[in-house]
Amino acid sequence: MSWTNNKTLLEHSTHTPCKEIFQAMCDELGKHYEAKGFKYSRSRPKLTLEKGDIKLIIEFWSTKSNTPGSSVSFEILPNFYAKQLAKTSTINGFLFGHTGLFYHQYTDNPKQILVKQIFGEELERIDEYSNESKIIDNHHCNIYGIDKEKFDSIVKFIDDKIVSWISKLATREGILELITNASPTRVWSLNGKGTNSDFIKYVQLNFPDIDIEKKLGL
Repeated sequence: MSWTNNKTLLEHSTHTPCKEIFQAMCDELGKHYEAKGFKYSRSRPKLTLEKGDIKLIIEFWSTKSNTPGSSVSFEILPNFYAKQLAKTSTINGFLFGHTGLFYHQYTDNPKQILVKQIFGEELERIDEYSNESKIIDNHHCNIYGIDKEKFDSIVKFIDDKIVSWISKLATREGILELITNASPTRVWSLNGKGTNSDFIKYVQLNFPDIDIEKKLGL
């Protein structure tokens, strides 16, 4: 039995429009996650799940610079919200997006970057414009020629790197995991200075024993 009945994913070629491959991929993930309790929106592709006080929205984006027959960009963009804060917040209780999850502290040597791919080899590079050393979980991939192994890798990425945080954010241990030895990019995302974020308010409300401002260097 084939891994999918979506003909566009199984049979796409150099003549298949990139936007059709992108939409087919979104639909396949939508079907997979609807079975797990998510709501799938097809017109502006995204997955939504609410659990307790946490709301997760995962959007799927592509680019206009795709190349028929070789490249279809697929970008996975998660955003977490606190529903309780949304009642009084001007930013709907927004906690953080991909910069709060996918950037990790690496070494003490400046400029070193390790990029971990959803599938494919890890990449190492030097960023001459930044002194931050970091590990990046790349949330982009090329879905042209997608097969079951690559599809499963995307699902694993979403499950392990994103969905698991719905439960973690409801625990003290999860909050500490997120903020302990956080990379500068992650701190920037969480502290509300670099971006609009209600993360500090969320922690103060639910975990008052954590000195969140001190932990984030404020």
